[in-house]
Amino acid sequence: MHELAEAQLRFLAEKPALFDQRVHEGRIIEGHGDLRPEHICLTPEPAIIDCLEFSAELRMLDPADELAFLLLECERLGSARVGRWFLDAYREVSGDEPPEPLLRFHRTYRALRRATIAAWHLQDPAVADRERWRERARCYLDLAGAA
Repeated sequence: MHELAEAQLRFLAEKPALFDQRVHEGRIIEGHGDLRPEHICLTPEPAIIDCLEFSAELRMLDPADELAFLLLECERLGSARVGRWFLDAYREVSGDEPPEPLLRFHRTYRALRRATIAAWHLQDPAVADRERWRERARCYLDLAGAA
């Protein structure tokens, strides 16, 4: 995990222009904040539900971050192609082509963050199914490493 975090910091140091470009293009929006498959209702007109209503700051983000998280969660659940479908639909509708290195950065960041959250559950004495959280943390770390 330490190596992944160092790689993330190197990316930030070496590619600040990539983030600046997204800001200057007006790509930072008020989005969902933690878009996962269970937040999407696939009706004839898809609906996104359960946003981070409590914090506008957490909802201000690059759609590349939101989509990278959705891709990560779809892959974790065994349906990476569904996440790719959403990314392709976003690209077609918006005309935005988030660079792959940026998507990988956000995917790794989100995976590390979710691994940390899973590990926090292990510190809670009230948690009964510790193996579930151990496995969840391992899964996210594996997904982070694969990015």
